[in-house]
Amino acid sequence: MSDPGKKQLRAEPPKRGEAAWREQRDAVARRNDQASKLARARRQEQHDELVARERAAELRERAELAKRRP
Repeated sequence: MSDPGKKQLRAEPPKRGEAAWREQRDAVARRNDQASKLARARRQEQHDELVARERAAELRERAELAKRRP
C-alpha cells in the first residue's frame, strides 16, 4: 500500500533526438568539470607539500650552517 501523504514521483518520458544528445553532452561536461576540479586540487596539494618540504630542508640547512659559524 502506498502512503497517500507522500508525493509520488512521476517518471519523465525518455528524451529523444537533440534533447537526448544535449543531456548526454551536458552530463559529460559536468563529469569532466568535476574530474578537472579534483585533479587541480590534487596537484595543488602535492605542490603545497613539495614547497613545505623544500622550505623545511632550507631551514635545516640554514640552521646547520649557523652552527658551523664561529
